Amino acid sequence: MHRVFSTFDFKMFQPKGLLSTQVQGLWSASVSSQSSDDIKRWLHSDACSGILFNFGRDINLNESAFSSGVLLLPVSKQAQLITLPPGSQLVGVRFHPAISFSVLGTLYDQPTTLKVEDEFSFSLNSLYWQLASVQGHYARIIALYRWLHKIIASSNVLPCSLIKALNTLNPNMTMRTLSESVPLSQRQTERQFQRWMNMTPKYYQRILRVQSTLNSLKYNPAIDLADLALNYGFTDQAHMTREFKQIAKTTPRQYSKLVRCHKKVEKDEA
Repeated sequence: MHRVFSTFDFKMFQPKGLLSTQVQGLWSASVSSQSSDDIKRWLHSDACSGILFNFGRDINLNESAFSSGVLLLPVSKQAQLITLPPGSQLVGVRFHPAISFSVLGTLYDQPTTLKVEDEFSFSLNSLYWQLASVQGHYARIIALYRWLHKIIASSNVLPCSLIKALNTLNPNMTMRTLSESVPLSQRQTERQFQRWMNMTPKYYQRILRVQSTLNSLKYNPAIDLADLALNYGFTDQAHMTREFKQIAKTTPRQYSKLVRCHKKVEKDEA
């Protein structure tokens, strides 16, 4: 019997102008109904949140099943495994840090199916049916883009001090240096991070450090791991491995092997 391999189709649009400061990207994805396997992907932690519109079969996030509808996502503190069965159709938006609280007015501890309780949730539900009625990745992305343009204009504005902290903080900065760079005490800055992002500045910095290291391994998987750890502010290679296990759900060595494998496949197919 002929085996039909999984076909995953993914389109991403990164907005410019007003939305570029609020939104990382708008995306649309589908898995062929003729595929023989589920699609599984690790979603790296980015300290951000988003909204997912599911028009197809049940999907799984970290082994929890979610049916069709609007899914409000929590701020990503650790990598998550998403499983998409054949016939999946999804559209989504990924915000920049703290923007989800600005738009949604609340933060979620876990993926939460939308309940139509107020004018905003009614608007989101109406958007869901509008997206369901159009065909094609780009048509859905355009409809989502237009909705976001209206919503972002009326959403809560981030405090200037939080914006400065987010723009200033880097993987190697001390919390004392951050406090000297923003017009708030360390405790006040921590309260802002907790309110808008559900995490401390220090935890956000840990995510930034792992993100930067992942990007470095993506482009140079052969780099010496001990040197890599020191380059990105880890005390040593063992510290880097512990942070990866907690936040990225993998190790630097495992990720390096995965990148090399993908590069080899791409080279063989070229």
